[in-house]
Amino acid sequence: MKTISLEILKEMLLKSFERINAEKEEINKINVFPVPDQDTGTNLAKTLEGIKKALEGKNFQSKKEMADAILEEALNSAQGNVGVIFTGFLVGFLSNLNENNSLDARALAILFEKGRERAFKSILNPKEGTVLDVISAFSQSFFNLAQKKEEIEDVFERSLERAKDALINTREKMEVLKKANVVDAGGLGFLMVLESFFEVLKGEKKEIKRMPSAKIKRMVQIMPYRFEIVALIENPKVKEEEVKEKLKNLGNSLDLVSVQNKLKLHIHTDWPEEVKKIIRNFGEIKELREEDMAREIAKEPSVKKVSIGIVTENAASISPKILERYQIEIAEAKFDWPELEKIEGENIYQKIKKAYEIGIETRPRTSQAMPKDYLEAFKKQLERFDKVLCLTLTSKLSGCYNSAIQAKEMLPEKDRERIFVFDTQNAVSGQALFVLRAIELIQEQREIEEILEKLEKLIPKTYTYLMFQDPRGAEFIGRITKSQANWIRRMKKLGIHPIIKIRDGILTKGGVVLAKDEPEALFKKTLKESEKERKMGKKIRVIINHADNLEGAKKLKGLLKEKGIEVSFISEGSPILCAVTGPGTLICAWQPIE
Repeated sequence: MKTISLEILKEMLLKSFERINAEKEEINKINVFPVPDQDTGTNLAKTLEGIKKALEGKNFQSKKEMADAILEEALNSAQGNVGVIFTGFLVGFLSNLNENNSLDARALAILFEKGRERAFKSILNPKEGTVLDVISAFSQSFFNLAQKKEEIEDVFERSLERAKDALINTREKMEVLKKANVVDAGGLGFLMVLESFFEVLKGEKKEIKRMPSAKIKRMVQIMPYRFEIVALIENPKVKEEEVKEKLKNLGNSLDLVSVQNKLKLHIHTDWPEEVKKIIRNFGEIKELREEDMAREIAKEPSVKKVSIGIVTENAASISPKILERYQIEIAEAKFDWPELEKIEGENIYQKIKKAYEIGIETRPRTSQAMPKDYLEAFKKQLERFDKVLCLTLTSKLSGCYNSAIQAKEMLPEKDRERIFVFDTQNAVSGQALFVLRAIELIQEQREIEEILEKLEKLIPKTYTYLMFQDPRGAEFIGRITKSQANWIRRMKKLGIHPIIKIRDGILTKGGVVLAKDEPEALFKKTLKESEKERKMGKKIRVIINHADNLEGAKKLKGLLKEKGIEVSFISEGSPILCAVTGPGTLICAWQPIE
């Protein structure tokens, strides 16, 4: 075979998962470096399982499409030293696939060499006697032979022999391996991956000779560090070199690999809380795993796992994508105005606007979510998670909090202990900010008590501003008089915009802002009120809601982003509140992120 197709490459990777998954215990039992936690085979299998997920049942139209899919899942699933190093190897290999060139021996040689280079860069302090020796021996042999031979199977088979020799030599290069009379576990895993590649290239189920296994001696090794931290960071704010610099004195086995907008990080440490605190400043944490390796060696539960599900109300106006991704359950607060059904309009706010114009005599009614709504949501989340955090609309404007408490009391005692109800003292986009922060804290593996404490401290630091385009809605439902509405209209014509804010859980006056329109007014208000926090170097997070005013919401987002303020999302505001302020309403809530 002088070239391999995309389909063969796909089959090679799928075959490697089969091999490692079947023989992971063979790898685990010789795992004594960097700590004897006997999980190298398991970690490599988990990494390859992610690749299997990316490939199975998929038809790719290009090399880049397949490479992107593989790297995304490999990064998400990579565990342990071996997982991060192997993912680094794949980054070098797959990122350099040339769309136009065929995969012949010379092209593969370059890819293996790029993989080797990237694997070395994944590690802070590369050492001899590890998986890197096996990677180097194979790639260098393949590169040299490919300059003389065209048959890929021949080049591969001879390079495998060099990789085997390198693996055997790891036993002599590292004292800990020599004492245990074993080869490097990660190196054995990589060799098995290469052997599975070769089996596909041969096109037959060939029996591959395994490494001769020496009798493994039980040994006691003092672990230099007790805890393993693995983190997946999205949109990292720091470069790999800066990450290494900040963490290099807090442990060892520091491995890093980046793919597109994600960074996977692995470290062994005795200071897990300090490491996690530093990691939280690197970017948005999508996954954070802490393992006590001493407990793992003793065959005790070792992974710290926080399992908390979220319940909130539709009043929070969380985007459907976030609801689905984090399995958030919603208790429905009700907005009732039967007459709207007879009015034409593309959305509820256009119908409300026409209702004002027509002069319908009836008024809309709103009601809190009922205890049965929360009870149903609690039961669903209790099936999925160990604990449930319910984040409610402010109790000073709604009975949602009381409904949630009543629903909790309806549960058996053992389930009640797993439910935690928190009054956000906020609504709409302000309430949504608490949901996002809770998601982050759960992903950071914080315990429920710590999450509640941190959310409580955020109540006085969370600001929600509402601005109506026209006061007709508030006038229509009787919240303000006709003369007050006319006074507001005159002010707005002069560029003076009154703001309503939610503070201490209630709607109150938020002052006035001189601006040419509502987006600029909310921008100025947010910029001024957040100035102190921004000067302290804190990140500001904003969520924007609107009532059929997407254009204004987008303009506000653009103004905020120019000042480096993060806008998490824009969504249509709930009529539970926006029916009061009317169509055209803009809502902007902000919160500092520690």
